[in-house]
Amino acid sequence: MKKNFKVFGIWMMAFWGGLGLLPVMAQQGSTIGLRMDVDKRQLEVGDHLTVSIEFKQIGSGNSAAGEPSISTPEHFEIQGQSSATQVTIVNQQEAMISTTRLNLVATKVGDETLGPALLIYQDPQGQKREIHSNVVSVTVVEKTGFSLFGKKQADPTPTPEATPDESDAPRDVKPLMNDSYMGLRILFWLVVAALVAGFVWWQFRKKSPADKAPVVPLGKAAELRENWKKLSNEDLSSTEFCLGLSSLVRECLQYRFNFAAVDFTTEEILRSLKQYKVSDDAFVAAEKCLKTCDRVLYADGNLTGRENLRALCSALLPKASKN
Repeated sequence: MKKNFKVFGIWMMAFWGGLGLLPVMAQQGSTIGLRMDVDKRQLEVGDHLTVSIEFKQIGSGNSAAGEPSISTPEHFEIQGQSSATQVTIVNQQEAMISTTRLNLVATKVGDETLGPALLIYQDPQGQKREIHSNVVSVTVVEKTGFSLFGKKQADPTPTPEATPDESDAPRDVKPLMNDSYMGLRILFWLVVAALVAGFVWWQFRKKSPADKAPVVPLGKAAELRENWKKLSNEDLSSTEFCLGLSSLVRECLQYRFNFAAVDFTTEEILRSLKQYKVSDDAFVAAEKCLKTCDRVLYADGNLTGRENLRALCSALLPKASKN
């Protein structure tokens, strides 16, 4: 019976060692293990690799431990590390897990064996001991360049020069370029050309004022000037004055620039004016008059400077005929 128990214990130690935990049975029934792992097994030159080294102790009498370390790798450069410790209860026993993460950057192509990690700790009796982790194999490959159609294919292995007897033999004729790739490139540039043409046409349509408003009938200029004169009536209330001024400014803009200003909000009108060759004085006059009217009509603002507003509006009136 004792022999079987001893064989079972040896088998369990071999099983844990195969997993990379490498536990050490300390005194007072505590178990200590060190395990190393990586977040990827293959990467390109310049990629980052995270190496996690986990120190785990289960049982009473926590041990004082330092930071684990690994030998300097040949194909990587260590750029930094961080550590964290967690204490939990597992099967009514205190378990302490300390995790150290190393940030590595691949610098050279080749196969690398990382580890084993080494940790020196102090047991509950004050004795310094060391424990080793498992090792991890990682492969670093060449960095591939960006391609629209995927990774670049590897160059074919050059063949040795033909012997005099082979030089006269017939050879297969190879195409200069993959036909499928050529078709995809042609399709791609056709789509780009269509998008550019559509954008140019949309810009032209957006800036063309010919079909945005009806043609203003003859005699409209005289009507606008007559409406402007009516605004000088001092008996008009603030609301009546602003309604008349706002309507007059919109009609003047529609008459002069041929867009549907009477149906636009103030912000839409100001955006539309930026598309035309509007002088700074005309733009400022339209902005001042419309925003003042909006504040009085929709925000219960006070109306001041009627004559100034009429003077600004006069800059938007059509020019008087010389006949």
